[in-house]
Amino acid sequence: MKPFRLAALSLALLTAFSLTGCDDSGTPQAPAPAADSNPGATAKPDRAQLAALAEKSQGKALTLLDASEVQLDGAATLVLTFSVPLQPDQDFSRSVHLVDKKSGKVDGAWELAPNLKELRLRHLEPKRELIVSVDPTLTALNKATLDKPFEKTLTTRDIAPSVGFASRGSLLPGNVVAGLPVMALNVDNVDVNFFRIKPESLSAFVSQWEYRNSLSNWESDELLKMADLVYSGRFDLNPARNTREKLLLPLSDIKPLQQPGVYVAVMNPAGRYSYSNAATLFTLSDIGVSAHRYHNRLDVFTQSLENGAAQSGIEVQLLNAKGQTLAEAKSDSQGHVTLQTDKEAALLLARKEGQTTLLDLKLPALDLAEFSIAGAPGFSKQFFMFGPRDLYRPGETVILNALLRDSDGKPLAEQPVKLEVVQPDGQVIRSVMSKPVNGLYQFTYPLDSGAATGMWHIRASAGDNQPREWDFHVEDFMPERMALNLTPQAAPVAPDADVTFGVSGAYLYGAPASGNQLQGKLFLRPLRDAVAALPGFQFGDIAEENLSRSLDEVQLTLDEKGHGEVTTSSQWQDSHSPLQVVLQASLLESGGRPVTRTVKQPIWPAEALPGIRPQFTLKDVYDYRTDTTVKQPVVDENSNAAFDIVYADVKGEKKAISGLQVRLIRERRDYYWNWSDSEGWQSQFDQKDLQEGEESLDLQAGQIGKVSFPVEWGSYRLEVKGPDDVVSSVRFWAGYSWQDNSEGAGAARPDRVTMKLDKPGYKPGDTIRLHIRRPGGG
Repeated sequence: MKPFRLAALSLALLTAFSLTGCDDSGTPQAPAPAADSNPGATAKPDRAQLAALAEKSQGKALTLLDASEVQLDGAATLVLTFSVPLQPDQDFSRSVHLVDKKSGKVDGAWELAPNLKELRLRHLEPKRELIVSVDPTLTALNKATLDKPFEKTLTTRDIAPSVGFASRGSLLPGNVVAGLPVMALNVDNVDVNFFRIKPESLSAFVSQWEYRNSLSNWESDELLKMADLVYSGRFDLNPARNTREKLLLPLSDIKPLQQPGVYVAVMNPAGRYSYSNAATLFTLSDIGVSAHRYHNRLDVFTQSLENGAAQSGIEVQLLNAKGQTLAEAKSDSQGHVTLQTDKEAALLLARKEGQTTLLDLKLPALDLAEFSIAGAPGFSKQFFMFGPRDLYRPGETVILNALLRDSDGKPLAEQPVKLEVVQPDGQVIRSVMSKPVNGLYQFTYPLDSGAATGMWHIRASAGDNQPREWDFHVEDFMPERMALNLTPQAAPVAPDADVTFGVSGAYLYGAPASGNQLQGKLFLRPLRDAVAALPGFQFGDIAEENLSRSLDEVQLTLDEKGHGEVTTSSQWQDSHSPLQVVLQASLLESGGRPVTRTVKQPIWPAEALPGIRPQFTLKDVYDYRTDTTVKQPVVDENSNAAFDIVYADVKGEKKAISGLQVRLIRERRDYYWNWSDSEGWQSQFDQKDLQEGEESLDLQAGQIGKVSFPVEWGSYRLEVKGPDDVVSSVRFWAGYSWQDNSEGAGAARPDRVTMKLDKPGYKPGDTIRLHIRRPGGG
């Protein structure tokens, strides 16, 4: 039976620093080990790499693109971004200065990023007004210097001391993970209360818990009635100053937490009390559990989280919301358990030798129907069924042909095959044994004039007790009786002009559709591939907003000749990109049956526009702006991105032009974490557009120009500006995108595992290294 759902409990692989805990006595504990004092240190490029970088940037000017605060490794960091790589063997403190307006020179050492284009100074104090200045003595790898001194004043973000758990629920195998992970910022000590949930209340507790990350006072009054306080203690965190760090609360030596069960931890900074405190659910166990849900059973698989081996003898229980046992069994030598499903099942427990793992069956599961699996199921005997069509009217004759093959597609010995005709209600109305003629099975079935409409099936059995089905529709459909012609204007119109569509309707026997109703809607859409004579070239500014929207409703009565017009005034006169107005309209017969057509009117904003065609392929990339996967040009990271450039009119005639400005812009998002009592830790970002390359391009009439820029990794945009300030741009991605795996609701989705090779190509004898990045922790 094919499974239709799969539920999985994912383990977060947690790495952080050890902590020491203490009991109620409050005995002082040793501070947690400090993080690496120089997390940004990396090996310097060798001479050959430096020479290649210098040659690549030869002749380019040194400019400071951006100076801003970025969060790196949990610490506020000032990052200066330059247009070309810097000379690594220079004393940056002599050329780059950072001063606090109140306290004077800021302590710290400048780090040079691995790409040699960023200078970083870590551990900025919060809410300080700083002045950063760069002298022209700063030297690039290509010997270029700044043409003038740079100075900028900026104010660092305010940060409040905060602490919270790193996850909303944790399964902690003792031999893999040393403790419960927490995120701390400028909080040295925490008080933590540990509660063990009462076994009889476990299902009810989990259903009400909803995997929250905090617990308010009034919520605790109800929820903690279902748990017993088993341990309270103070833990020393001592994170690095002004640095958000992941640390571990050590639990292995706390005896009250060694008892089997599920626990809740509630934490607050030592000496501070608030309306809501950080909280999390966790259990100590090496038992990993996955459950495959079928229509009539639940297949459960247990394995060790430490080594992946199947675990036998695991006691598996199925509980309802009241904590009552619905079914139970022990896993076999393969770690497998089969339980009968029950609509009241709410929780699955797996226990052995004091270890407990829970699986909430009410949470959204991984639906296998979301996975696109092409083709028919595989069998040792393949019965390929096909017909001239799969849509019939009542009274017509259904025609089916079929071939019998083995799993490799080779002919099998001829044998009779049982065929059954199945109505939409599941009733078998005819059954025959079909024999092949020269290897071809042929079957016809005449439908009654009153045959039921809907999805019919022909079920085939080749004697292996594995039925196959071929589907066909029976519909009482009628051909269209009217013609509807929607006509756009002969040529593209200007953005400030009205758009008019001609409408003509008639019955197919010749009479005009006089007095018939036309209903529809107008839409505005961007027109990126605007010139049919220049395939692959994109026109218009991809960063221009609000180009895709609904416009007006259409209600029109055709005249006595069956004619009419649909006109809309310009609502897009300020746009600078090619557009199209789309009319989708339906002409109604007297009985209300529609005939629907669609027509588009192009809008061209200038006499001529720059056009851009990337010289690399389209791939599916996650777009964080729309939270969807879109097709976007993708080029290898640390390579050259090449483009074809034209300056053309709407007919595709390539014009001569001088002084096209071509700019490469890196779209950088600087992510940082922010804490709130209501939402816990939240990821936020600052958007920066950094110009990393520019050149001027002259084109002859009929010429296609070419440009190329070196790129590293991330989101880029190529902009081409004409002398009339009209811009066309293309967004593309360099390297693989990790965000297509990391964004979303946090559900387990193993269908998007990113794989990346360490090189674009290999020679015989080379070692291939494959980097596999999981969609999330686990």
